[in-house]
Amino acid sequence: MKLTSEEVNEIALESRLLLNEQELAGAVRYINTFLEKLDCFRELDLTDVEPFSFAEAIECPLRDDVVTPFPGNEAILHESEHVDGSYFKVPRIMEE
Repeated sequence: MKLTSEEVNEIALESRLLLNEQELAGAVRYINTFLEKLDCFRELDLTDVEPFSFAEAIECPLRDDVVTPFPGNEAILHESEHVDGSYFKVPRIMEE
């Protein structure tokens, strides 16, 4: 399976990428080379291969989450110039 320049350009536009002609040509070569390498897997004979899965239930080795208050809240709030009561003032980044 090979992709055309038009198909790669459509994918780039969906990804909000603008590619010039040189970048588009390089992307087409790169993608098509990758797809050619994937095609070699179609040649494998998998008729006697049983499906497998790693979705077994295991015990979580991670610790339990415990909510604990940060001990220095007051100090942080008093040291900042961008504080309104117990909240940080964040500058507006979008116009109304």
